[in-house]
Amino acid sequence: MAYFDFATWGRLARLITRERSGGKRKLFLFGVFGGLTAMSAVSALALALDNLLFRGWRRVEPQPPIFIIGNGRSGTTHLHRLLTADQGRFSYFKTYELLMPAVVQKKMFQGIALIDRRCLGGAGARWLQAKEGASLEEVRKLHDWQSTGSEEDDFIMLHNFSALSLIWPFPYPELGYLYDTDRMPEQDRRRIVGWYRDMVKRQLYTNGPMLIHCAKSPQFTLKMRALAETFPGARFVVMMRHPYECIPSLIDLMSWYWRKMGASDAVIETEARQFREKMIEQFRYAVDVADDMPTDRCAMVRFEDLLADPKAVVLDLYHRFGLSVSPAFDEYLEGERQHALSFRSKHEYEGLNDEALRQRIDTELDDLFARFGWLREQGDTAASAPAP
Repeated sequence: MAYFDFATWGRLARLITRERSGGKRKLFLFGVFGGLTAMSAVSALALALDNLLFRGWRRVEPQPPIFIIGNGRSGTTHLHRLLTADQGRFSYFKTYELLMPAVVQKKMFQGIALIDRRCLGGAGARWLQAKEGASLEEVRKLHDWQSTGSEEDDFIMLHNFSALSLIWPFPYPELGYLYDTDRMPEQDRRRIVGWYRDMVKRQLYTNGPMLIHCAKSPQFTLKMRALAETFPGARFVVMMRHPYECIPSLIDLMSWYWRKMGASDAVIETEARQFREKMIEQFRYAVDVADDMPTDRCAMVRFEDLLADPKAVVLDLYHRFGLSVSPAFDEYLEGERQHALSFRSKHEYEGLNDEALRQRIDTELDDLFARFGWLREQGDTAASAPAP
C-alpha cells in the first residue's frame, strides 16, 4: 500500500517558515525537514523496487504480533528488550532498520556487513560502534540509544510523514492530530496502519515469515483499535507507571531534546502542555481498550513489578499468550531477575510540582490509583499490589 501524508508534509513546511527563531534554529529545522523528505523519496524508490525484485513479501501473512504500549518512561523499552532476547521467536525493528524500510535496502546493508566481516574482520562495524558510543554518550544517560538495539516502531512512519515522532524535532501543537489515529476517518486510519503493516511484512520477509513481530511504541497507544483491526489476533501489553513519576520523567526527557535542538522556552512549554494532556488521555484510553479485549490478548503490567521481578512478568505474559519458554530463555530470564536486585536508574528528574495538574490526575484517574496500587504521595509511590 503506497501512502504519503502530503497534508502533514505541507503543514510542517508552513510551520517551520512561520516560526520566529534565530537563523541557526531555522537552518536546523529546514535541514531536518529536507533530510526527512530526501529519506522519504529514497525509501519510496526502494519500496517500488521491492515489487520488482522481492515480490514474495506480499505473500507474507504475519502471525498475531505483540505490541508493547503505554506512556513513555513506563518500561516499554525494558520489556521489549527482554522479550526480543528470545532468539528464534520474535522479529523486530532494530534502530538502523527503521531507516531502511524496504527489503532491497536491508539486503544491501546485509551484503555490506558481510563484506566487512569477511574481508575486513569487522573493522567497519567496530569503527561505527566507537563513533556511536562517543556521539551518544550524553544522550544514553537519558535513553539507551543503540544502532543495533530495538527502537520505537513509530519511527518507521517518518518515511511517509505520519509518525507521531515528528513532534520530536518539530514541537508544534498543530501536529497534535498525529496522536489520534483511532479518531481519524476510517479511510485515513486504514491507510496509515495498512502502510505500517506492509513494513512489518517486509521485515518478516527478511527475518523469517514464521517469526512473531514484537513492537514497542508508546506512540501507538492511541492506535490500539486500528492496530487490532489491521492485525487480527494482535496481542497487547500495556505498561502502567504511576503518573506522578512517568509524566515528569517524560516531559523532562523531551524538554531536554527540544532544548538541545534550539527550541525556545515558550515553544517547549506549549508543547509540554499538550504532551501532559495526551499522557493523561493515554492512561484512560489504554485501560478502557484493554478492558474490552479478551484476557488472552491483552495484559497490563505495572512498572514496579517489571523492575522487581522481570522473569515473573515475562513468564506470566508467555502463559497468557500461549507461548512456550525454552531452557535457554529461562536461564536468560533468571539472569535478568538477579540483575534487577541491584538495578538503579541513572535518570534523575524533578517530581510533579504542578499542583493543578496533580489535582487533575487525581480526579480523572482516580479509579486507577486503587486499581494499580498507586499512592498519592510524591516520589516513588507505588504500593504493593497484584498486576492486573
